Amino acid sequence: MRTIRRTIWAAICMVGMIAPITMAQQQSQQPPADQSAPPIPAYRSPLASAADNGDDEGLIADPHKMIPDDRSLTGAERFSLGELATGHSYWQPHVDFTSTISSNGLSSTTNTGWTSWSTFYGGIDLHRVAGNSDLSMLYSGGASVSNSGSSNTGIIQNLQFADRLAYRHATLSLIDQLNYLPENAFGSQFGNTGTPLGTGSNGLQPGLVPGQSILTTSGQRLSNSFVPEVDVKLTSRTSLTFVGNYSLLHFFDNDLLNYYSAGGRMGYDRQLTRKDTIGVSYSFNAYRYSNFNQSIDDHVVYVSYGRRVTGKLAFQIAAGPEYTIFETPITSTGNTGTGTASSSSSHLYWSLNTSLTYQLRRTGLGLTYAHGVSGGSGVQAGSVADTVTGSATRQLSRTFSGIWSLSYGRNNGLTVNAPGSTTANQTFDYWSSNVGLSHTMGRTMNLGLNYLLQYQNSNSAFCVGPTCGSSFVVNQIMVSLGWHEHPIPF
Repeated sequence: MRTIRRTIWAAICMVGMIAPITMAQQQSQQPPADQSAPPIPAYRSPLASAADNGDDEGLIADPHKMIPDDRSLTGAERFSLGELATGHSYWQPHVDFTSTISSNGLSSTTNTGWTSWSTFYGGIDLHRVAGNSDLSMLYSGGASVSNSGSSNTGIIQNLQFADRLAYRHATLSLIDQLNYLPENAFGSQFGNTGTPLGTGSNGLQPGLVPGQSILTTSGQRLSNSFVPEVDVKLTSRTSLTFVGNYSLLHFFDNDLLNYYSAGGRMGYDRQLTRKDTIGVSYSFNAYRYSNFNQSIDDHVVYVSYGRRVTGKLAFQIAAGPEYTIFETPITSTGNTGTGTASSSSSHLYWSLNTSLTYQLRRTGLGLTYAHGVSGGSGVQAGSVADTVTGSATRQLSRTFSGIWSLSYGRNNGLTVNAPGSTTANQTFDYWSSNVGLSHTMGRTMNLGLNYLLQYQNSNSAFCVGPTCGSSFVVNQIMVSLGWHEHPIPF
């Protein structure tokens, strides 16, 4: 309950900071729209290549119609290819339906072999530009219903919020990502494969989002990340970055480890050329578990390099030493009774995270890799995790596009025995691969077909619902139909 109360207070604080700014902007007179500004982009299929920007005359991204990415190298978000150059405010509703058949429904009580369920959700994509504020919000909500009744109905709530307030020498960013899902998002149909929720992502850096790279039984779970960031311009080429973070992972239907993390980051950026930037930063993160008396304090020093070519390339890499202290109370029984003592350990690791986005003529490529200490995905009381995600999208024709994606997560426990775990240093390897085909019908409808494979193995036996062993396989076939209205200016 304490973790839930902390989340509520964090949300109240965020609303409290945003409300006065929003009221002030509403009271001020908005400037007239620039008639020469480019039009609002039309809906683009979530599975389409980044080359398709809604341009009816061609499929090639035009970097002259994009605003260069100016995010801080040592900040909270990953680099992007840039943003479409539009100063308009608009909103865009969408409704989606997905029918899924699976070789294993990840049920916590039954193992029925092949089963099926239907998923309905709708939402809104919002972009508001007013004064010095650039606000974007993506929301999707719905439900996943088992057709055979072998699983409980799953509730879907997804919210991504970002507001950037630009001042003369500083920029304040408020970012929040919230997911309330019946499965983990990493490598599943609720992540960036299959049928994505919404049409975009804030792309937060590793360590700012609760890790869920271990395949677990289905059940409602809340994942939330709140990140405020301040970027201060010192000169035309140098800047300071200050980032705070609070995130949590809470399970409602499973007896897994609930935890939250809180911390901050300080960074210094220097732009070498128009395309190249270097930086150095220090990060601290504290992990705490609500149903297990374990604490982890994590310190990381990063040296970073980034390169950006608008519409073509976005690359960044950060590496450095990671010093971790974790402490666990030990209960012992002796002649004088039962007592509790603390066992403290410290370890020196290495940490690395990198991301690459590359746009060819009709093909988009994406790759991310991260190595370092994580919260343990609800299964382990902390772990050293390696996560890899990769994707390739191809615009096959004007109306057909394809995608192939791969996700891999490896978690090695921090030698701490948690309730329900088998061995303290158990290793989990989780693979997920998705291949899909998307067909755009008109300018508002989209039809998709996807195959998703999930596989997990371990050096010791584990259980996913009633199925136990050293490996576990899930096959899923999904057919989706989506309606996305044209962007509506306001």
